[in-house]
Amino acid sequence: MHANLTTNDKRQNMKSSKQWMLAAILILCGASFTSCKDKNTANSQLLEVYDVQGSSAKARLTVDGKVLFVTDVFIGKNGIGKTGEGDAKTPTGTLRPLSAFGIKPNPGTKMPYKDITPSTFACDEDCEYYNTIIDTAVVHHPCKGEEMYSYQPQYNYGIETDFNKECIYPKGSAIFVHVKGTKGYTGGCIAFDEDKMVEILKNCDMSLVITVKE
Repeated sequence: MHANLTTNDKRQNMKSSKQWMLAAILILCGASFTSCKDKNTANSQLLEVYDVQGSSAKARLTVDGKVLFVTDVFIGKNGIGKTGEGDAKTPTGTLRPLSAFGIKPNPGTKMPYKDITPSTFACDEDCEYYNTIIDTAVVHHPCKGEEMYSYQPQYNYGIETDFNKECIYPKGSAIFVHVKGTKGYTGGCIAFDEDKMVEILKNCDMSLVITVKE
């Protein structure tokens, strides 16, 4: 039957085939693009700190495009714009989680969770452990940094961030997201009411992005 087709018929058939192939490719590419876009949107986790007023600010948690809460938080005693160790300022810009931690048991976070014990310290000394959470019973370092177990309720729950991830002394250390204490400020961390801190941990994983701006 094909032998009886005219040259014009053959050209028309080839043109139709190419159009069908092009349409199929566009549909597949469109599906792939939508799938990737939906996947990225689904994994969106953003914790924004903004509207800074001295040592207090607002914070908003958005997961999968949905705002879970807006709340008041404490930040550094001297506000934002951290430049070095001991300046009592919260760093601006973008932070990422390294792990979650707590004196209380893991509330159900998908982040790696460090149990805070009486031998857990946040080291702020000029040494190999600077800007890390260590178990002094394991590393045998006579640390003079923060004895984390004594900070209750602040370290009942928290997130260790990647601020100064190169651990260069004295650029700053122990920048955490944690529970509020009795004072209306922190030494540079971001502090939430305990129920909000638990909500962050339950709804977020290592893809969380934390931003701090005026």
